[in-house]
Amino acid sequence: MTIFMLFLLSNSFLGREYKHVCHPEVVRAESTHSYDVLHYLIDLYIPMTSRYLEGAVTISARSNENGLTTVDLHLLGLNVDSVKVNGVTATYNHVYETLHVNLPQPFNINDSFDIKVGYSGTTSGTMGFIWVQSWYPVAYTLGCPYSTRMWMPCYDRMWDKADHGVEFYIRVPDQYTVCANGEFLGTQVAGGYATFHWKHAYPISPYLIHFAASDYVVLSEWYHASPADSVELLYFVWPSDTGFTANAFGLMTDMMYFYDSLYGPYPFERYGMDVIPGFYYGGMEHQTLATIHRDWLTNWIPDVFGMAHELSHMWWGDMVTCFGWENVWLNEGFATYSDALYLGRIQGHQAYIDTMKLRRNVYFGAEAANPHSMYDPPPNLLFSWSHSYCKASWVLHMIRYLCGDDATWLNLMAAYRNSFAYGSASTEDLNTLMNTILAGDYDWFFDEWVYGLGYPRYDIAWSAVYEAPNWRLVLDITQIQTIGPAVFHMPLPIGVNCAGGDTLITLAINASPQQFEFVLPIEPTGITVDPETWVIQQNTVTGVGEYVAKGDLFVQNIQTIGRAIDVKLSMPGLVRIYDITGRQVYETTTAELHYRPSSAGIYHVIVAGEKHRVVVVK
Repeated sequence: MTIFMLFLLSNSFLGREYKHVCHPEVVRAESTHSYDVLHYLIDLYIPMTSRYLEGAVTISARSNENGLTTVDLHLLGLNVDSVKVNGVTATYNHVYETLHVNLPQPFNINDSFDIKVGYSGTTSGTMGFIWVQSWYPVAYTLGCPYSTRMWMPCYDRMWDKADHGVEFYIRVPDQYTVCANGEFLGTQVAGGYATFHWKHAYPISPYLIHFAASDYVVLSEWYHASPADSVELLYFVWPSDTGFTANAFGLMTDMMYFYDSLYGPYPFERYGMDVIPGFYYGGMEHQTLATIHRDWLTNWIPDVFGMAHELSHMWWGDMVTCFGWENVWLNEGFATYSDALYLGRIQGHQAYIDTMKLRRNVYFGAEAANPHSMYDPPPNLLFSWSHSYCKASWVLHMIRYLCGDDATWLNLMAAYRNSFAYGSASTEDLNTLMNTILAGDYDWFFDEWVYGLGYPRYDIAWSAVYEAPNWRLVLDITQIQTIGPAVFHMPLPIGVNCAGGDTLITLAINASPQQFEFVLPIEPTGITVDPETWVIQQNTVTGVGEYVAKGDLFVQNIQTIGRAIDVKLSMPGLVRIYDITGRQVYETTTAELHYRPSSAGIYHVIVAGEKHRVVVVK
């Protein structure tokens, strides 16, 4: 199809997915498991008249131990009709969500075997397999985070990726179109039914396996990374919605280019989106086929940045998947930071910074109301917008700052990708990699910002001391936070405002309170904490003023009544003049002052730390 550029963009959603945990389960990633899943073959019939489905899933697996005689799978709320292992009928016991399969023979390490489970039933709830009678009937799957077991038998652990991917044969009445992970390999039509064949050859976690069926029109465009490298983008939309696509999808190839330039080549064989009305999440990063809410497409201002969020998940979440949901911040933080970066590409750096500040404020509010660690959050806060998304994106932003420059940061991203591509990564993995790439010990950073609570609140007092011919800047910093450690060790950037131009200094924080002194060739007139917005922090700047060494600066003469304010000092110094209301009306650095205010009245002159009362008459 022809794609046109989108000129009017919105910050309304900015990638928020509205994910929820509807089948709570706390699962620790196991270091060992009795078998590895190699492949899923899904063969289903979907009548498209209800939430009924039937068919078979074949799980190809490899034994990790000698004498393996039983295998546990997950299946919840559906009936098991038959189980065969390598074509031989096997006995089984299906209790609640666990399917215990007795293998007809023992298998040893590296032995491969197939378990074929025939099953059927009608699903319920907001997860698993869902059928909706809307303008057009829609059937789709949603397994994140724990609910793939609600529509297919599987080993429902995100870290056990099917090494060789997934393949689908989905049969529906022939007026419908089915989309799924991977590449489309054709359709067979017979007797009023159509069987759609899809195949995805890359490692995939169970929660990222997905298909959808409806009266879809299929639209296609291509991203050309190079003359020899192209990726097809497929969009599955209702016929009545095709008029929205040029506007809504107009930046998709640019997004591909942008993330390709940051994170390396697009990691899979294809990308696409299927549009679902009333989709329970705003968006979901199913591998190669993100699902998005129909409103993201049809709103007057489509959610371009939500789409950017889901696309970035192909790198961070799908290719590199967090090792257990306790590490959810890795998935969602990378994607949230990525959609902010893309916003900056389209609307400029200030829009990016404004969005980061907005998200930081969201975190501030949530941490005050319900402080908790970003790592291993409570089950009901697994997809907390404030922590798993907003704070997580800020932690990655701060990691970028610690890298020192973008070349080093991109090198770290490349190393992270190359080390864990098509596998899983934990918080500890990123910590270790960061220590290696940056040649330092950053355990403190992860202890304070990922595993810990809170953020620094700085109380900062500054003063300037004239020591001819230079100025001494003195900063006294105290951390006053009540949540989290007494000292956050994040290096703190300070902008020093001077008449001849501003300068940036970085404070190595290791105690509270802590004092810093800097000698400057020109007078500092003010400070700005974190002027480029790199750190999660709040601050109060107090005690701003100028102090001089005793005997250096003093008032030699001051006229306390007259038509002007006349001051003579022992040496050049800062003079501030305030009217009777306390409003500053004038400021200068000089040894002699003759200042005529615009109106008569009482004024206060502040110099050398002392206040003088002057009456101006006309």
